[in-house]
Amino acid sequence: MTDQDCPTLWGFGTTKKFKIPIEHLDFKYIEKCSDVKQLEKIYWVLRSGEEGYYPELTGFCEKRLESLAPHSRALRKDKPVATASSFTAEEWELIDGDMKSWVSEIKKEENKIHFHGTKTFPATEDNLPPIRGSSSCLPIAKEKYSKSKPAKKKIPRDYAEWDKFDVEKECSKIDEDYKEDAVINKTHLSKIETRIDTAGRTIREKDLLATREKEKGNEAFNSGDFEEAVMYYTRSISVLPTVAAYNNRAQAEIKLQNWTSAFQDCEQVLKLEPGNLKALLRRATTYKHQNKLQEAVEDLSKVLDIEPDNDLAKKMLLEVKEDLKNAQPVPKTQTKGKRLVIQEVENSEDDDGKDRGRKREEGSEGSEHADELSILYSNRAACCLKGGHCSGCIQDCTRALELQPFSIKPLLRRAMAYETLERYRQAYVDYKTVLQIDCGIQVANDSINRITRLLMDLDGLTWREKLPPIPTVPTSMQVRAWHPAAEKSLAKEGDASSLHQPGVPDEEKFRILKEAGNQCVKDQNYREALSKYSECLKINNKECAIYTNRALCYLKLCMFEEARQDCDLALQIDGGSVKACYRRALAHKGLKNYQKSVSDLNKVLLLDPSVVEAKMELEEVTRCLQCKDNKASFNKERERRKITIQEVNGNGREATQRPSPEGSIACPASEKGEVQGPPEPHDKLRICKPNNAYEFGQLMSAINTRKDPEACAELLACTKPEDLPMLLSNKLEGDMFLLLIQALKHSLVDQEPSVIYRHLFYLSQAERFKMMLTLISKSQKEQIEQLFDDLSNTSDNRLALDDLQALKRQYEL
Repeated sequence: MTDQDCPTLWGFGTTKKFKIPIEHLDFKYIEKCSDVKQLEKIYWVLRSGEEGYYPELTGFCEKRLESLAPHSRALRKDKPVATASSFTAEEWELIDGDMKSWVSEIKKEENKIHFHGTKTFPATEDNLPPIRGSSSCLPIAKEKYSKSKPAKKKIPRDYAEWDKFDVEKECSKIDEDYKEDAVINKTHLSKIETRIDTAGRTIREKDLLATREKEKGNEAFNSGDFEEAVMYYTRSISVLPTVAAYNNRAQAEIKLQNWTSAFQDCEQVLKLEPGNLKALLRRATTYKHQNKLQEAVEDLSKVLDIEPDNDLAKKMLLEVKEDLKNAQPVPKTQTKGKRLVIQEVENSEDDDGKDRGRKREEGSEGSEHADELSILYSNRAACCLKGGHCSGCIQDCTRALELQPFSIKPLLRRAMAYETLERYRQAYVDYKTVLQIDCGIQVANDSINRITRLLMDLDGLTWREKLPPIPTVPTSMQVRAWHPAAEKSLAKEGDASSLHQPGVPDEEKFRILKEAGNQCVKDQNYREALSKYSECLKINNKECAIYTNRALCYLKLCMFEEARQDCDLALQIDGGSVKACYRRALAHKGLKNYQKSVSDLNKVLLLDPSVVEAKMELEEVTRCLQCKDNKASFNKERERRKITIQEVNGNGREATQRPSPEGSIACPASEKGEVQGPPEPHDKLRICKPNNAYEFGQLMSAINTRKDPEACAELLACTKPEDLPMLLSNKLEGDMFLLLIQALKHSLVDQEPSVIYRHLFYLSQAERFKMMLTLISKSQKEQIEQLFDDLSNTSDNRLALDDLQALKRQYEL
């Protein structure tokens, strides 16, 4: 076994069984130990494999124990069960004969018992109980046993049987059992009388009885049995009608959706106590469900007049007002009649209109059916994912997305299934699509970062080239809206016909062309959208949005130079346009002008720091720029240095200088033997205070790419030291740890020593700190020690040397 397969056990305390110190599981200790009991325990632990498998150590312990106590119980080993092959033919024949004779004797004894059991004894038949095992009792016992023993359910044993397992059938069985139990449980309600006879009881006794019945109703209501609650509230009212009993019964009736009964109870409460808030609220609820919206508004207004801070009433009032707006006004009956002239027109337009309306209705019904079916597929995919059936989950999510494209839940579930099956490229594409729809989903962001690291480890720097194409999500899909196909076609026909009308003004033409271009972009028809936007610019060339939209189409068609030009024109019109800056950055990236792309992305983040796409693109472009610089420096190192050749005469004098055939280049750095490194980027990384671990990790990745301790020191300056463990989370790595140490050393001159001490202290509280200390090299430890030495030399009276020494011990220095 390698060191990775079998980690070291030192320093891990004691074993789980017998509490033996781990240090005793050693050749030297076992050789010196003479305690048989202790050796037996050690041998049991080693043989069980709870602390790992060590064959040589186990064998050594067994030999040592055998030398001290040869008859120890720990040395006993289980022997396999003997079979026919374990004996000779004569021995097996003897054993088989004994077994057969024993079986025949047992059968004879059993027949004797049954024979005696069938006899009757008239003298003692009435006085004695029946004999156990008699023929009269056996059938009854068997029947009882068969009834009491439940039938064994057949459970699938492997994954292939699970595929044939009918989930819907089993769920329906469970529902039927639940309904039967509910019917059985509710049979006792018919036995409860709804009225209680109170004749001869005093007022105090009636009050106590009514309170007890009401409390029974409260218990039933809290347990979810609303029918039983109504029964007990009715019994309480029959004894003594109270406001609380009527109110509670109204609430139970609302839960059972018995709106008329609930309304009557609320009326009774308001008769007994006008202005009761609960009664008004519950009556408003019945009005709302009976479509009496105006009356509901009146009741809710009364509640808010009495109690203006009632959140439930405010929420319900908003819902009722919204329903009032959406409700169609009922046409008033006309007092005077009108004469209608009916004419028959021979034209097929009416029939076409009817057919069109029918198709529209059928289309809406089909869309609703498709949405419901998509939800069902998505829910079944969630069940498959929880059950570990990832391939079934992927199939169901794909069907759901065919019915309802760009739906977030199926995309997320399919991505998780892909990740479980280690199909990281497909998972990356689905997570990326989810972020295009909603960039605020933290699960997708975390998964993208995790899968990016995995893909970089698997495929190297060219991992993006091996990805499947990432679909472009239309902007309309970010807020899901459905447009029937018939309405779209009619709208397109109307737009086309309206453009050719001579009386249409330019503003209307511009609007129609812009909407048509936007629709083409949603349909991913970018070339058609280009023509529409170009016609818009012929009408009005001062609209910034048209230039940015056309730039988007150019980007989708990989026409980066044209996209850059449109973004330049848009920025001339509106210098603060975030879209124009972002799309010009993408155009520069496509043209491999990484430096300009970085400056545009920094400008985007300066205008709007919440653009997550810009942060991700900035990280990617910075990495590309770093790779390009490294490649350039590598090529520069490989170039041959060109020198001049001088001829020297025999007497040691120098002859005239003769240039080499390749020419000479004067380079001071090359003469000194220095090699120029990659040029540093001219723009400074913009540092802002991170709000969470994700933003901190993105900033640290960018800083680590540039190897910029100054930027890291600036980031630490705007970060509270006590937030470091939370921001680092479990992402602390060797390069990041060394960069933080260098940044603290760099900022030692500018900041107080106490601030540096606090940063070092809270850095030691990070999750992977101890692991990092075991992985860093000797030179890196020397850098940390140098930082502590500088800190102790520059420390003031507020920083005690004892604290520094204690912190130094935490860093294992």
